[in-house]
Amino acid sequence: MPAQPPKSQQPKRQKVFSKRSRTGCRTCRVRHVKCDETQPACRNCTTNGWKCEGYESNRLPREPKQHLQTAAPVATGFRWAMTTDEKRCVSFFLCRTVPGLTSYYDSSLWQKLVLQMCSTEPAVYHAVVALSAVNQDLERNGIPMPGTNTGSSWQRFALEQSIRSFGLLNRRHILQDPQLRQVLLVSCLLFVMLELALGHFDDATMHLQSGLAILKEMKIQRLTFGTASAMVEDSLLDAFLNLESQSAHHGVSVPRLGLDIQLLHSHYERYLHEFKTVQDVQHAFNPITNTTLPFLERCWSRPEDEIMAEYDMLHAQQQRLLSCLHQFNGYFTQFCETRYTRLDLKQQRGLDMIKCMYLTMAVAIKTCLYTRGCPEPASFMAEYKEMWSEAQSVIAKFEDRPLMTIETTICPTLFVVAARCPDYSIRLQALDALRSWPHCEGYLNSTLIADLVLEGIKGELKQLWRNSQANPRYLPPGLMFVENNGQQVVVHVGASKNAAGQMLSLEPNKKLADSLASIDTAQNWPCVRASGILMNRTLDSELYV
Repeated sequence: MPAQPPKSQQPKRQKVFSKRSRTGCRTCRVRHVKCDETQPACRNCTTNGWKCEGYESNRLPREPKQHLQTAAPVATGFRWAMTTDEKRCVSFFLCRTVPGLTSYYDSSLWQKLVLQMCSTEPAVYHAVVALSAVNQDLERNGIPMPGTNTGSSWQRFALEQSIRSFGLLNRRHILQDPQLRQVLLVSCLLFVMLELALGHFDDATMHLQSGLAILKEMKIQRLTFGTASAMVEDSLLDAFLNLESQSAHHGVSVPRLGLDIQLLHSHYERYLHEFKTVQDVQHAFNPITNTTLPFLERCWSRPEDEIMAEYDMLHAQQQRLLSCLHQFNGYFTQFCETRYTRLDLKQQRGLDMIKCMYLTMAVAIKTCLYTRGCPEPASFMAEYKEMWSEAQSVIAKFEDRPLMTIETTICPTLFVVAARCPDYSIRLQALDALRSWPHCEGYLNSTLIADLVLEGIKGELKQLWRNSQANPRYLPPGLMFVENNGQQVVVHVGASKNAAGQMLSLEPNKKLADSLASIDTAQNWPCVRASGILMNRTLDSELYV
């Protein structure tokens, strides 16, 4: 017999390769068996007595190998098997979404409650997968403007997962499940976050209304300051209260709980005490924030004659809020002086955010009743500069900036500086800061806010240009207007003899107007009305109208 060649020279056996189907039914994919894809139920399932869970028309794009090697393993304890796409989303939720949502403060809502329910409640599980898919889409493609439809596979996959969650919730509702309310509340919250991240404000409001209606039906009350009834976890209630206060600036009519509005009529003082933890600071500060935002909306959205007609009542509420802020600041300052240096970086950033919001609300409350006939005194300029300086310091401390949160943090500060500061140069810098960190704080979309405020600034500058034609002395220092071909006017902000300043065209943003037109409630937003962008949408865009 001839000698066998060495193994190194023997031809290698070729493995038989069969391309896995990516369109099989969910049951077969979970069981890792080949599906024959028979409609409406495959033969594998019907022959083996399995329940065929149908076909998913959308799959996620294949993950690069380097991403697969660094992905976090999915936690055990789930009561059902998962597809590979769902595992990817759960893994991303654990290692990216939850850390992003808790960038400022630790939260039992995201670090405990949602994670527990995700592994035991299928409806919450599919809502988590949907939110994670959207979060991954945002990291790849950025936060979309309202009215845009990217049609990405991530968004299509998220839609399918949302539909699964809705179907499971409807089934639970029919069965009169005693745990249904808690499941509904968590699912509503996840859907609100998902829709806001996509710029679907009307859909987000629908889910928020459902969640608030459930809480109102449950007659939730705060038993002590910062503590809710045992029927719902404190962190879950706080999340809905934060969203409720933010929605006031977005033309939303919801069945308000009014738990924090009671601050105006109750004794806030008896709830103040020496703060020992950052959580103590949050519990004392959140009700002030959630009461102040709707109050500012009422003041900023009303005509001057209505402000004057209700001035006594509004002034009394204004003074009450300032009193609460002043008392809070005493305990807050004491806490920072004694404990700030002993806290970790995350806790320090959280306190910095609270200081930013404190400065913002103090200035906004003090100035909210000033009208065009009685403008803000120049003495407030120092407070605007302090706000801007504090905001810059906070932003500089964030290396990995979150894309979406529920807490109201840096956006209100940058908005107030950009919309109301007397110095136009600082206002444009604040707009740049909003755009440099595209993210969503609940209802507050930083890019959308920047675009809206810029339209308001353009309106102010147009009026200054018209006034300066009659009286050149009327033009404030640092502004220089230049005509371009007799049709457009360009303004140089921060201009001087030695500097050209930042150039700004006063042409309206038509894309923004089209984007806002896709939102049913946009015309009721105070910042949209102030910008005038929807009122002028069908008018001639030339400056000399």
